[in-house]
Amino acid sequence: MDVAEGPFRVVRPADMLVVDIALVNLRFDGRRLVRRDRAQPAFVLAGLPAQHVVEEVPLNLNAVTAPMKAVTADSTRLAFAVPDSIDGLDLSLDALLDWARLVPMTVPVGPQSPDTPGSTVFQGLPRSVIEFPTRLLITYDAPVDWVGRPRPQQLDGRVALWHARLHGERDGDVQLRAFATATGRGALPGRAPVAGATLEDLVTLTSRVELPGGPGEPPLEVHSAPLHAEQFLVTPLGTSAHLHGAWEPLSKPARDRYTLVGRRAPSLVAYDHITGLGRDQYVRVVNHGRLCTGHEALDVTETRRVFVARPDDGIVAYLQEEEYIVVKQPEVEYGASTGFPHAGREMPFRTLRITDRVTPLIQPPTTKPDAFWVVLRDSLKDFEFTLIGTDSEGRKVSFAMPLVFVADGTLNEQGRLTELYDKNREPQLGNRLQRPMNGQVMAMAQPPAGAPGSTSHAVGTLTFGLGPKGGTPVAGQPCVHEAAVRVPAVEQFTPNGGDLNVVFNDTYLRQTMEGHPAGAYLDLQKPLSLTFGAEQAGGLSSPNSAVKTITSRAGVVPDVFATDATGAVVGAKDIDTIRNAFGGAQLLGIDLGKYLKGLVKDNFDTLRQLGDEQIEAILNDAKGQLPAPVLRIRDLADGQGKELRYVWKPPLDPPKTPDNKPDPNALIDVSKASLILDARTRRSKDAVDKATVDGKLSHFAMNFFGMARVEFEELKFSTGPGKKPDVTASGVELKFSNELEFLNSLRTALPADVFGPGAFLDIQPSGIRVGYKLALPAIPLGVFMLSNLALSAEVAIPFDNKPVSFRFSVSEQKHPFNVTVSLFGGGGYFSMLVDTSGVRAVEGALEFGGSAALDLGVASGGVSVMAGVHFLFADGDVTLGGYLRCNGFLTVLGIVTVSVEFYLELSYEKHDGQSVVRGRGTLTVSVRIAFFSKSVKLELERSFSGAPGDPTFAQCISKEHDWREYCAAFAA
Repeated sequence: MDVAEGPFRVVRPADMLVVDIALVNLRFDGRRLVRRDRAQPAFVLAGLPAQHVVEEVPLNLNAVTAPMKAVTADSTRLAFAVPDSIDGLDLSLDALLDWARLVPMTVPVGPQSPDTPGSTVFQGLPRSVIEFPTRLLITYDAPVDWVGRPRPQQLDGRVALWHARLHGERDGDVQLRAFATATGRGALPGRAPVAGATLEDLVTLTSRVELPGGPGEPPLEVHSAPLHAEQFLVTPLGTSAHLHGAWEPLSKPARDRYTLVGRRAPSLVAYDHITGLGRDQYVRVVNHGRLCTGHEALDVTETRRVFVARPDDGIVAYLQEEEYIVVKQPEVEYGASTGFPHAGREMPFRTLRITDRVTPLIQPPTTKPDAFWVVLRDSLKDFEFTLIGTDSEGRKVSFAMPLVFVADGTLNEQGRLTELYDKNREPQLGNRLQRPMNGQVMAMAQPPAGAPGSTSHAVGTLTFGLGPKGGTPVAGQPCVHEAAVRVPAVEQFTPNGGDLNVVFNDTYLRQTMEGHPAGAYLDLQKPLSLTFGAEQAGGLSSPNSAVKTITSRAGVVPDVFATDATGAVVGAKDIDTIRNAFGGAQLLGIDLGKYLKGLVKDNFDTLRQLGDEQIEAILNDAKGQLPAPVLRIRDLADGQGKELRYVWKPPLDPPKTPDNKPDPNALIDVSKASLILDARTRRSKDAVDKATVDGKLSHFAMNFFGMARVEFEELKFSTGPGKKPDVTASGVELKFSNELEFLNSLRTALPADVFGPGAFLDIQPSGIRVGYKLALPAIPLGVFMLSNLALSAEVAIPFDNKPVSFRFSVSEQKHPFNVTVSLFGGGGYFSMLVDTSGVRAVEGALEFGGSAALDLGVASGGVSVMAGVHFLFADGDVTLGGYLRCNGFLTVLGIVTVSVEFYLELSYEKHDGQSVVRGRGTLTVSVRIAFFSKSVKLELERSFSGAPGDPTFAQCISKEHDWREYCAAFAA
């Protein structure tokens, strides 16, 4: 469209008018302005100075030391069409400024670009483009009129500033539409009230531009609403306006559509803007979003002009920004239909209610829209929202927690949340997510039917996160990743009482509680070792175990369940893992883990229903089993208190050799054994505890190196309040085999009154002693005499976790046996002590000697020889000693006497791996003639140190051959 006249600038100082006027398809015919081409439209174009100034907003007014930066908008260009009813216009300023007679031109709806970059011509026609605020290009969205007076207005000697007011056809309501943002003109000042995403959202929400549809889908209509202007005045100094806009938040499908087409979804839901002569007085920008818990919320930013008295500059007007969060949706529900990966089981609260409706002023985020932690402006500390959670049983739990606000238009929302929940980027993350619950009782999972309270705990802390642990955070899916809870059943059996760190059981999350045979719902982060005293476990064993899994049906049990990739329980873990779970458990002083039998999936069926009746049925059934120890607590009838119960009936299996055959050297034979442990603690309302313990081990035997075997029909232990432990044993029999089998023969062959007490069984609360004591009578056989011979064998089974031991002796050191053969005589003893750890002590000694005398009258004399050996092995130290003493004398006529004595001593000692051999010899010769005597003594002593690597006694004696021969030699 050709411009006939202009543009030309009009400057009128009286009312400060500055306007550029251009004419399109108009010419001056000498009298008036008429159309150049009557078939074409004619236009009057008016260019006004910048209508808005955007200013920098300081974070802290007290810290301002320099002038604020400011950027002006570009000029505003208004286009007016000359109606066909007007034949011509007077060539005067009054006629060209009489816009009420003309038709304002608006930019067409739709994705439009000017015909020439930088112009205001669209589709071949000039249009009205107003840049307000700075960088936002707006136009009319409905028919409007411009009302103004072309001539200066005077009153009381004063001239009013030239202005023109925009007026809507519907009760004066002016509707405006933003169709684009101005680009390529540099950045706006920092923290501008309206900038960036807000400008973009104003275009998206008012331009009525449809989103392109997906493949084969129609375009998506964007929910659009115009800006409303209660006042819009243009002046040479800028616009005085009051704009308002309000929009409904976008639904999630609509936001997803924006993402699909590569555009940012708008978050702006409210916009108010008041200016005076182009200077901002009040700006309110409201962005919609949600807190990380899913509560719908608004991020409200208000910018006001304030006047500050400064010492050097006088009264200075600054913009001050205030931001706060408004909770729009106080309560949110969670559950199977709310998008959680595990149907909401990872969130123990069914609802969360926020009691704070409006936060105090917060620290503005760096960019908008964004996801950010809500931090208080003054203290720079997290604002802790007060939340009330309702668990699956309807309990109310109150706690406080910092939250993240997530604006709808957050770019790369998941990536931004990942940053905010990255402990390397957020040093305070641990404190933000771990929230104190101060011991409030809540259900960590939905309890099974008929068992209310079975999943409830006093909670110390809850550690929250978004989405599954280790996965990508998702706003609106708060989860409990960890917790610290009280487990009463465990506290009674461990000194480490208090809160225990737990996580949700994987099978519970993936397969529900019904997918686990014991109804597991929590796992201890670190398996907890339970150490039992003898009085707690029935005295028969110390069933120490590492419990990990908290269940609703079986209490707290070890983690012996094997699962597949879906979390389904498919069987038991391997036997080594199961035995490790019971590391340190003792059965009669022996490692109980060696005797546990591998479990299969069918073993777990007994854990599905474990009421009192079911437990009693299992204990009374000879074939019944409880594959894992059960720790559970229940309320007594009529509210009289609580009962804590520990019960276990494990499947037992003899240890195996490497070729998977029963180990013949196993100390305990459990091939037919049955073990029951049942401990109960009842606590009444007055906090008085009454504990009872019952234990029973049936049909078992103990073997000691193939030489002795103790068989038990049944061994019972029972304790109760106010009474001593009661231990009973029945069907006890001690048998000897192999090298000691002769003791059985002696027992049978000799009369009963020979043995003294004979076989004995001593049962005490501290343990059991069973054995034989055989005192053999003197045995004379010609020149041979054996006397003072006693044989004894004893098995000691303590109940204080000390090892089971076996002792065998031939006489004792204080009462050795005696042997004489003709003119030779001597004696000795032997004893050995072994326990489950091996040989503890072996001691023996043997002495022998002889003497002879001769008297021929003229001469007489005599000779004697004595020798002995002593051996001691105790606690790894070896001592071996021996001696030889020979002496003789000869007397002739009582005048001459000659005597000779020879003594030789040899000892071997070994301590801490160091061995020493010592030898000492003495020869003494004495001669006496009448009244004269003389003695000569010769001595010799030597010692030798051996290497520290000398073989031990156990290394020198093999169990299979040497040991039996060694024992048989002393038993013969």
